[in-house]
Amino acid sequence: MSQIAIITDSTCTLPTELVERYQLIITPCQVRIGEDVYREGVDLTAQELFQRMFSSQSTPATSLPSGEDYAAAFEEAQRRGARQVLGLFVGSGLSGTFNGARLAAQDYDLEVELVDSGTTSLALGLLVLEAARRVEAGGELAQIAESLRAETANLEAYALLNTLEFVRRGGRIGRVGELIANVLNIKPILRVAHNSADVAARTRSHRKGLAWLTDTLADAAPVRGLGLIYTSDEAKVLAEGLLPDYRQYVVEGGDILLEPASAAIAVHTGPNSLGLLFIK
Repeated sequence: MSQIAIITDSTCTLPTELVERYQLIITPCQVRIGEDVYREGVDLTAQELFQRMFSSQSTPATSLPSGEDYAAAFEEAQRRGARQVLGLFVGSGLSGTFNGARLAAQDYDLEVELVDSGTTSLALGLLVLEAARRVEAGGELAQIAESLRAETANLEAYALLNTLEFVRRGGRIGRVGELIANVLNIKPILRVAHNSADVAARTRSHRKGLAWLTDTLADAAPVRGLGLIYTSDEAKVLAEGLLPDYRQYVVEGGDILLEPASAAIAVHTGPNSLGLLFIK
């Protein structure tokens, strides 16, 4: 077993088989819906979480893992006999998760290198897979961490929204702006990269939004890894339909993943949203 343990957070949304394959330690972020607080990936499945989030009259919110969950992650690394820890987390400009990990690491007699991904969801997941393979290849902790920090510049994440309701709930758009956008059938595309989230495009229909995503991927190709995320069964079917065409843009042997969105994405994008994430 490698002397380097990899710790990440639940926003990475990697499938169970890859988590087990690379013996990743996942720290669950928290989701608050009304008075209820859930640990992502532990207390509810993604589908159950979506159902509760999107049917609630309360504005859902996410927060960093609890102190107990951070402690459990570092203690698990020690239990496995690891002497070093490589931690990769959702961007520090998007969440307090990275800083929480930094503080928690000080309580353990481990050599720790933390990487601020600057992003979230499967964009973080693709970076974690890069980390796992470099550890498996026998790389040294400091060198791996430094190379991954450089890789963060190659991560892109886009989300095509079906509704502006959840963006409005988060205070990023007013009711008037939402109504105007709905009348004009505007479908915004959010970009998350380099520790910021911004509107990348305002398309006039869902079809044009999908075309924009495809063009953006084609311009970036060839990419080394690609992820598609969804917040409903309808969006999942749509994503499955895109995969055959999108394979041509990924290098041979590159990762191609299709997974439900993390809560950190879903609380802002709302239902029936679809995300495109890749590493250039």
